[in-house]
Amino acid sequence: MNTILSQMPIDLGDNLLLRFATLEDVDALADFNTRLHEGEDNGVSTRDLMSGGHPTCKASDFTVVEDTQTGKSVSSMCLISQTWTYSGIPFQLGRPELVATEEAYRRRGLVRKQFDVIHALSETRGELMLGITGIPWYYRLFGYEMALDMEAERVIDALHIPQLKKGQTETCRLRPRMAADNAFIQEVYENAIEKNLFACPRSPAMWEYEFNGRSEGSGDRVEWMIIEDMEDTRLGYVQYLPWHFDNFIVTQLERKPGIGYLHLMPSLLRELWKQAKRTPPANQTEREKATGIQFMLGREHPAYPALPKDVTRKGEPYAWFIRVPDLIAFLRHIQPALEKHLIGTVAEGYTGELKLNLYRSGLHLKFNSGRITDISDWRADSVEDGDAAFPELTFLQLLCGRCRTNELIANFVDCWANDTAAVLLDCLFPPFASEVWRVS
Repeated sequence: MNTILSQMPIDLGDNLLLRFATLEDVDALADFNTRLHEGEDNGVSTRDLMSGGHPTCKASDFTVVEDTQTGKSVSSMCLISQTWTYSGIPFQLGRPELVATEEAYRRRGLVRKQFDVIHALSETRGELMLGITGIPWYYRLFGYEMALDMEAERVIDALHIPQLKKGQTETCRLRPRMAADNAFIQEVYENAIEKNLFACPRSPAMWEYEFNGRSEGSGDRVEWMIIEDMEDTRLGYVQYLPWHFDNFIVTQLERKPGIGYLHLMPSLLRELWKQAKRTPPANQTEREKATGIQFMLGREHPAYPALPKDVTRKGEPYAWFIRVPDLIAFLRHIQPALEKHLIGTVAEGYTGELKLNLYRSGLHLKFNSGRITDISDWRADSVEDGDAAFPELTFLQLLCGRCRTNELIANFVDCWANDTAAVLLDCLFPPFASEVWRVS
C-alpha cells in the first residue's frame, strides 16, 4: 500500500486530523460544501456522492480535515473515479472535486496534504490521468495543467429565434424522456462519442444512476427530451440543465446516424425555447426568465453550422486541469491510437525517432514503418538537445488536443520544434474540440 495511505489518519498538528470520511460525515460535509461552494445544489451533490447510491464514489472517497477541539470539518475534497477513452482506448481517470477549506484554516497546506492522499488513492486504482474542473490557476500548484477543452458554447438570444412562417410546417418536436427511451439515448450517445478523441462512456449502473439516481436539486442532475419528427419517429435527444442562468443551457444535442440538423434547426430552436420558458432560475439572483439558449457542446459540433449565422454568439472554451502522473505509462497505453493517428497523414509509415525535451525530464519515441517500437525515458544533456521542447507541463496541451505545436511555440518562447518534429507531433496528437460528459 502507498505509504501515505497506510498512515491514515494523519495528525497534522495544531489539533488537526486528516482522515477518510465515513457515512457519519454526510450531514456535516453536505453543510460544509453548501456553505463553501455557495449553493445548496453542492450540498445535495455531496449527499449523492457519499450516501452509497453513486456507482463510482462513496463516503470513504472523501478526505476530511477535522479540528479535534471543535469536532468540525474544516477542509475536504473527494475523488470520483471513472473510465474515459482516448481515441477509443479505455483508461481510468480520477476526478478530484469539491475542494474547499474554511477561511480561518487556509494557507496551512491542508489542500496539498489531501492531494497527496487523493493522488495516492488514484494510483492504487490504476488511474492514468486526473482531471479537475475548477477556478483558474490554483490547481497548477499540485501538478496540473489547463490542457483539455470544456464548456465552449454558442448562444442565441430569444429575439433571434426564427418564427414559423405562414404556410410552413414544423419539421420536428420535443417531448419528455420516458423510461422506454433510455436504451435509445444510450445508443445515440455511444455512437456520437465513438469519433471523439476524449470521451466518457457509461456503465449500465452509471446510466441507471443518471436516469433515476440523482436527487432533485443536485448540481449534477440533467434532464432529457426526445427529438422526434411529426410522425413520432425518434431522431435524437437533447440533454439540458433543469434550471437556467441567463440562458437555458443545452449540454448535449445528438442525433442518430443519417439525420442532419439543417432542416430541423428552426423547429428545434422553437421547441427548445418553449422548454426554456418553463425552466426555473438556478437561484434567486438569476432573472426569472431565461433570455436565450446556450449550446454548451464544445468548440465544434455538427449542429453549429445549422444555427442562424449572424446572430449566434461564440463563447471560447474554458479548460480542464489535467495531471498525468506517469507520462510514459499513459503514452504506452494509448500507443495503438497514436499509430492509428498517423494513417492517412503525411507521417504515415514514418521511420525514425522523436526526442522530446521536457527540460526536467524527456521522452524518446522510436518508429518503424509507422509503428511505435519504443517509448522510453530520455534525459537531455542541455536545454537545446532534442527534436522539440516543451516547458513545464505545456506538452499536456498538445496531448489533450487543445493546442497545435505551432500555437505552443508562438505562446511559449522556450517551446520549439524542428520541422520534422512539428509535423509528426501534430499527426500523433490530433486536435480535440468537443465536450466530455464527465461522471460527477
